[in-house]
Formats: sequence, structure tokens, C-alpha cells
Amino acid sequence: MNYTIVYRAENSYEANFIKGILRVYSIESKLLGDNLSIAVGELPVDAMQVDILVENTNLVKTKKILRDYKNNLTNKKLKDRNCINCNELIPSSFEKCWNCGTQ
Repeated sequence: MNYTIVYRAENSYEANFIKGILRVYSIESKLLGDNLSIAVGELPVDAMQVDILVENTNLVKTKKILRDYKNNLTNKKLKDRNCINCNELIPSSFEKCWNCGTQ
């Protein structure tokens, strides 16, 4: 069977999370570099990235799932906004208003 790298996860946690998502859709995947995290401190940061591979027969389905995953990550990021209750500026790093607690 031929496998193709479909995604480069930032770390082992993200790679295993995505592997679980793919498993829900009955897509088996392999992780390449998953065990390198035990060498933290010895390796450069980009060496902690984990490649996710799937069989070529599942490429189209997998790419759609990963596209949705990436879109959800992008859409979940908060932006600076004004509180609807007290009108204070809420920085993007806050989930709710720092002044009055309104979400």
C-alpha cells in the first residue's frame, strides 16, 4: 500500500487528535516522528512536528476532513472586540470581558 503525507502536526498531541478524527471516518493513518517528543531539549523545535500519512485511496476524503479541521481552527480564533455590556475593549486573548465578565 502506498501512503502519502497529508498533514504536518505541530506536536504529538495534535497528530493523535487528528488521527482520532480520521478514525471516526474509518480512515486509518500512520504517524511519522511521533516518538521524537521524548528527545525534547535535544532536538530543534521543528523536529517535534509529526507527519500524518494515509493510504492514497483515502486522499480525497482525508483532504476534505483536514480542510474542515483547519477552517474550524481559523474560525475559532477570537478577535479584539468591544463588550456588549460595558463597551470596554476585550483583547483577542480574552474569552470574556476583563471589566465586567460578560462573554
